[in-house]
Amino acid sequence: DLRDPDLCHTLVEGVDAVIHTANIMGPPQGMDNRTFFEINVTGTFNLFEAAAPLSDRLDRFVHVSSDSVYPMGNQEVKPCYQPVDEDHPKRPFKLYATTKCINEATAQGYRHSFGLRTAVIRPAGMFAGQEVLGRWTVGFVARLIQSASEKPESGLHHPKGKEIARDILARAEDPQQPCSARDETGKPWIYSPADARDVARACVCALEHPAAIGEAFNAAIPRPLPLTETAEYLATKTGVPLLEVEVPVRWVYWSDIRKAKSLIGYEPQCDLEVGFDTALADKAGETTDVVPA
Repeated sequence: DLRDPDLCHTLVEGVDAVIHTANIMGPPQGMDNRTFFEINVTGTFNLFEAAAPLSDRLDRFVHVSSDSVYPMGNQEVKPCYQPVDEDHPKRPFKLYATTKCINEATAQGYRHSFGLRTAVIRPAGMFAGQEVLGRWTVGFVARLIQSASEKPESGLHHPKGKEIARDILARAEDPQQPCSARDETGKPWIYSPADARDVARACVCALEHPAAIGEAFNAAIPRPLPLTETAEYLATKTGVPLLEVEVPVRWVYWSDIRKAKSLIGYEPQCDLEVGFDTALADKAGETTDVVPA
């Protein structure tokens, strides 16, 4: 429990560096927002406070943040531009993203005030094992459109969003079947999540490369994947037929990783085949090189 300052001092004593990944994505059932905030924000503050006196010998403090600080996708608040790079204005939506923005400011403050050698990683929507399989389905597409129908500020907003979502679900054999989604001009929906293995690679790059100090870096898969391509791949691998849909809105979730690649040597490895073959193996109960959340 990082809310315990004494524990944080114990954790950093004698270590060469810190990679801080501990946080809660959202309040679990029974937890109020205040407790959630204290775990994510006070816990991070305590860790920085413990590390600050050791800044002369700590090689690095790598803080794992989130792409939610931007936002990355256009389903909640429309980004200023896409692909979204590290210079995009921060526009947090909901409490989790707010805590991430606060923690990034804390990292910057401790770097300037104490000389702590910090670096920040901003993973895109992260997955491990079979978690990624649910993000390319008919149900996923319908939920995004339906949710955006109540958010006029969303880049996915359409006044008939609920009706469109109902129609998609009615056409499907199963909400879990792969969905090949494109807009009315033929442009496919695209998504660039982050495989946990690639995020680990980004953390190592931020830990070891001198150019990482004082910088923030996006971390995602090697290239954004069109839902058309992914649905076809999953249909071929699983034998489950895909559903093609054409809708009047386009979902774009595109993380620009050029800075991490050029500055600290980040080379993500989890492409279409690696990511989804691992996910399907995990779903089948096979042993893989990831530990699902």
